[in-house]
Amino acid sequence: MHLRKALVLLLLLSLQGCASSSIFSPYPNQARAWTTGLSQGTPAAGLDKLTAKAASKDGLLYQQELARIQQLDGQNGASRDTFENVFSEYEEVYAQARVRAGGVAAGTASLLTNDNALPYQGYAYERIMGHAFQAFNYLALSDVAGAGVEVRRAALEQRTAELEHDKQISKAEEDAEENDVDVSQYEGYFSGVNAAAAGVTSAITNAWTYYFSAAYWEGIGEYNDALVDYKKALSITPNVEFIKADIERVSKKLDRRWQSDKGVVVILHEQGLVPARQEISIPIPTIHGFFSIAFPVYSGEDIQPPVPLHAQGELETVSTEVLVRLNGTAAKALKDKIPSMLVRQTLRAAAKYGAQKQANEHLGLLGGLATQIYNLVSESADLRSWLTLPAYAMATRLELPAGNQVIKLSASGGSASVNVPVRAGGITLLRVIEVGSYLRTEVYPLPEGKK
Repeated sequence: MHLRKALVLLLLLSLQGCASSSIFSPYPNQARAWTTGLSQGTPAAGLDKLTAKAASKDGLLYQQELARIQQLDGQNGASRDTFENVFSEYEEVYAQARVRAGGVAAGTASLLTNDNALPYQGYAYERIMGHAFQAFNYLALSDVAGAGVEVRRAALEQRTAELEHDKQISKAEEDAEENDVDVSQYEGYFSGVNAAAAGVTSAITNAWTYYFSAAYWEGIGEYNDALVDYKKALSITPNVEFIKADIERVSKKLDRRWQSDKGVVVILHEQGLVPARQEISIPIPTIHGFFSIAFPVYSGEDIQPPVPLHAQGELETVSTEVLVRLNGTAAKALKDKIPSMLVRQTLRAAAKYGAQKQANEHLGLLGGLATQIYNLVSESADLRSWLTLPAYAMATRLELPAGNQVIKLSASGGSASVNVPVRAGGITLLRVIEVGSYLRTEVYPLPEGKK
């Protein structure tokens, strides 16, 4: 009798723990407090809630959102500090993941509940964008060297993440084969994920961050680095013609063959927000029969097409082109994890069925009922992801005569006229963030650097 009561109490305490996580309050529902405010032009609306959650189990996720919102509210110093906390959290999460790989404690908790039981670990594409945003913080704070550190970190993260990603894919395939999980039989449940990820070949490579870093290096006179990153951006998006002209210009600067009384304004355009994940139910076969498991997916219907930003200068009008489709990147990142998630879900289904059977046999009516309730309420999909990331990151550039110039911007979210200083042979960054009715512009003339 005492054992029965103890086990029932343990289940109830576990339920109490679930209530404080994303199980009872799905993350997309929580995120509306700050995504809605941002879309309505009031990015500070969700700051208090995000600040309160920054120290929670999912602090990494909340702090990414917080740092982004702080930046879009013009709090660059606070955003810089929060992003530094984010990067420290990533290092800690990775260290904990290595420990978990050799132990069973956290894995057991996850097996009996779901992936929400584990602290949020983030994705490589999120970390890469975090470093790019951090570079903007340093530029806003007049720390050009600090911005350089961040664009290098973004590039390094892409290289290292690609290597780790290949290992993870191989491991997931081995685990599926070892546990006799036929991933192909579930393909029909993931048609929305496939549609959302269509055309995206990597969940990591990011032409927009490479283009940003290339423009930065060109602006400060580091033409070798600029050429390398322009070429990387072009290799990922080979159909973007203006990058070819950038490569030609920097190549001439390297050979000291470039002379012009004009400067270049590089326009970096962020549009929309990535969609939230949705939950579906998938029947998983076990030795005892089928067990229904909650699974996260994306819907192809949530992927809205990009709307180019038009920028009119003194001599020409240009339009931004997509360099990275982060809504598709997020879907591709989830798609790549499906095999390993299906293995865990299959094991979880068997564990939950076994727990229910044991409870019915040994804990009596109350214990069996408590276990059944626990299995029902703890079965929710992990819908966590960074939701204030732009759906699209685009770019273009204008050549303008030296001096103070006015650029007229026309976007789906509104229009604006921006005064931009242009230096002959130099680079000025014009960042445009567009979310719903929110339209923010930031201008960063880069110092001349070496010649």
